[in-house]
Amino acid sequence: MELFTILLSSFITFISPINSVGDIVVENALRSRLEKVEQLEVRIDNVPNHQITQGKLQRVRIASRGVQLTSDVRISTLELDIDQVDVNLPALLQQEPEASPDLFRKPLQAGIRLVLTEDDINQLLQSPRVMARISQSLGNVLKRLPGAEDQNYQLSSTQVQFLEENRLAIQLQFQDMDTEAEKLNLRLETGLEVENRQRLKLIEPLIAINDTPVPPLLIPGLTAMVRNFTDLGKLEDAGIFVRILKLEINSNELEVANFVRVEESTASSFLSNE
Repeated sequence: MELFTILLSSFITFISPINSVGDIVVENALRSRLEKVEQLEVRIDNVPNHQITQGKLQRVRIASRGVQLTSDVRISTLELDIDQVDVNLPALLQQEPEASPDLFRKPLQAGIRLVLTEDDINQLLQSPRVMARISQSLGNVLKRLPGAEDQNYQLSSTQVQFLEENRLAIQLQFQDMDTEAEKLNLRLETGLEVENRQRLKLIEPLIAINDTPVPPLLIPGLTAMVRNFTDLGKLEDAGIFVRILKLEINSNELEVANFVRVEESTASSFLSNE
């Protein structure tokens, strides 16, 4: 969920120089907001000049490779196809977006295609924010283990390995904060399936803790945790609608295609908070 929020907020702030729209202008604006990008191409469909001066764009397509959005988020391939941008340009050019909550006159809609390598995923999983969320979510599951009820485990490392046929393996290491010498290693191998186009479901998960298979009664709890952790429906209350159209995993990369719609007020708030 964090990844989509970062992508959306980044893109919305990208289009702020719309008063001087042109492929090269927007491309340079994008580069200035990214930590690093290896390849970047922007194509803007031609529209009448009077519509551009009113803050309207018919279509914007962005193709990029090796995109470093933040220090924690790298994307091997990022492609966006944005439909009909309509911005209140006079308010935007005032440089005081917080004074005008209605900068967008219609929802912002886009198709997004992502390709992530193992290194991309592992870099994201090592970020403090994601580590904290995983540790918190898994805490209740670990406490169900015999003899672990009173242990104070904290996640110390996470490693993902892509397998064939939409399967992957995740290795998590936990440290007992009360007795630093004690560690717990959890390995999960599972297939992934998109459920209702908005969350992930584990398929035939195999789970072992310190190389010992876990009791079957723990698997439903972990499955529910993953479903909740990846539920993009949580974004809808914030005015962000996301549906997963494609998910494929092979030994080299993970590919995801999504449809995203951001309501006018939400898109405006991203700029107001910039």
